[in-house]
Amino acid sequence: MQLFCLTSYLAAKSEADHYAREMKREQEEIVAVPETEAAEVAEILAQYGVEPHEYSPVVNALRKNPQAWLDFMMRFELGLEKPDPKRALQSAFTIAIAYVLGGLVPLFPYMFIPQALNAVVASAAITLIALFIFGYAKGHFTGSRPFRSAFETTFIGAIASAAAFCLAKVVQH
Repeated sequence: MQLFCLTSYLAAKSEADHYAREMKREQEEIVAVPETEAAEVAEILAQYGVEPHEYSPVVNALRKNPQAWLDFMMRFELGLEKPDPKRALQSAFTIAIAYVLGGLVPLFPYMFIPQALNAVVASAAITLIALFIFGYAKGHFTGSRPFRSAFETTFIGAIASAAAFCLAKVVQH
């Protein structure tokens, strides 16, 4: 679990660091080679069908406002949005909670069923039901077909569980 949380935190942190490096580089370019940067603004606007006589005032307005110019270049030239500074911790926390809650689902039957074989069967059934419900909700909230998403999630989860079970059996012997 710690690895997943750390990975999530580091990924979000890396994204923020990348954004900061690119912003610094873009700031330096705006100061060092303003004509080149202004030409890039014109090229970007031309890609959207804006004519030279229409984008010249926009380029001139951006040149008068360095922060707006920087924001424009970050978004439209580099395709980067400013990351939320809280994202790294939120992402790590979200994964930690999901990992704990997701891990409890298959363990739940073992807390109440004393016979291992019966607990395994109940665990598999409850896990498949949970995967189906999760897949349905995912499909519903993402705008795809909920039942297809539910069956797909259940199938993939079952295959992953079977692979993990087989791997454990191989390692055990």
